[in-house]
Amino acid sequence: MLHIGDWKLAVDVEKTKMAFEFNSYRCMSNECRNFVEACENHLKPAVLEFAGELGIDLSKPSHLESHQVNDNTAIMYAGKYHIIGEIVEGEIDGWDVIVGEHCFSLTDEMERVPVVLDGPTIEISFEVVLPWVIESKIYV
Repeated sequence: MLHIGDWKLAVDVEKTKMAFEFNSYRCMSNECRNFVEACENHLKPAVLEFAGELGIDLSKPSHLESHQVNDNTAIMYAGKYHIIGEIVEGEIDGWDVIVGEHCFSLTDEMERVPVVLDGPTIEISFEVVLPWVIESKIYV
């Protein structure tokens, strides 16, 4: 049982991690490559720890959108992660967790759930502004 604020989540962390390992799809645009690089090498330990508690591989969202910000020096990303588990206690609408640069929210749209997920699913949406960290220019 995972306690986050006033919420209790029953998360199968090991099954979720395995699902992320088997989910090999990654967008290959410059914006997506920048997101992967930033997730793998430039995030604060608190964000990585939070994701680890849920079994999430931050570099593999189920859905990802991007918008340039800060005079093209950064990208605002919005997307979704899906994990295997259930909400045991807490309202889905009131769960907004700020960790480092990330804002995570529980949502119930259940769009683009990876087929590798086996069992009840929790959808977590996120927003984050990350710096441009790869060599190529933004929106080339």
